[in-house]
Amino acid sequence: MRFYLLLTVCVFTATAAAQSYCDPQWEYEKDGECCLLCDRGKKMLPQSACKAPVCEPCDKNEYMDKNTNSSKCLRQPYCDPNKNFQIAIHDRTKRTTCLCKVGFHCSSVECITCIQHTKCGPGSGVQTKGDQTHDTVCQQCPDGTFSNESSSDTACQKWSECDSRHEEVEKTGTKTSDTTCVKKHRGHIISIVVVAILVAIALSAGFACYICKKKSRYMEMKAKACTGCQETEGITQAEPWAEPGAEPGALQERSTPVENEDEESMVDHGVTENGNVLTQEYGKMEILSRQESQTQESCSM
Repeated sequence: MRFYLLLTVCVFTATAAAQSYCDPQWEYEKDGECCLLCDRGKKMLPQSACKAPVCEPCDKNEYMDKNTNSSKCLRQPYCDPNKNFQIAIHDRTKRTTCLCKVGFHCSSVECITCIQHTKCGPGSGVQTKGDQTHDTVCQQCPDGTFSNESSSDTACQKWSECDSRHEEVEKTGTKTSDTTCVKKHRGHIISIVVVAILVAIALSAGFACYICKKKSRYMEMKAKACTGCQETEGITQAEPWAEPGAEPGALQERSTPVENEDEESMVDHGVTENGNVLTQEYGKMEILSRQESQTQESCSM
């Protein structure tokens, strides 16, 4: 029994000594000797010597994520854009993780393909945005908020608050529409009243000017008419026997009586059937027209 126990201890000690002989991060054991490894992103060619390995970079679509003595690199996964993956940029030192396009997430844990995020419709908004592995989480818009579009990244928006001094609520918001604010009408009414007063004043002033001008013109015409009447009356009194086209001297000569002649030499002798007055001057009978007889009467008055 003691023999088997001693044998076991010896084997364990020898194994531990052999393992601790080479550094596993930089070396590997070959034929009882610790040989150097190739760095990450490279592979070791078969003809490599133990202490001077020949290392070569991995190909474009390959990788090696640890120090190795392998002659082959690992293959990178193919991120198919037809399955809504982004175009991958490979690194030779690590395995590439295929990422979904913006607005898409993996359809399963294995992420074989990507599907589009769910869009929250009007009346509901995004509670949690989707990412590479999870879909969008939607919620119904709470009171005081709204959403009027379908979106996979927009949350519910708060209703607009109307300015109590200058605005008033025309329509209260709903889950799908915002509050509608309008300007208060008081300012508009005051403006309209002021404009109406100014217009009325302007019209009144214009009408008054029009009346004054019309009255002034009427008075001027009346004054001219009175002046014409006075001039006509003066001519009639000075020249009562004027005939159309006669010279003033001739009229004066006719109307002046002969010296030492009696004023009663001109005597009326009645009226004709046509209304003309018969007069006799210096022994002669003369028929005066009604107009001339009326002129004489007016002048005598």
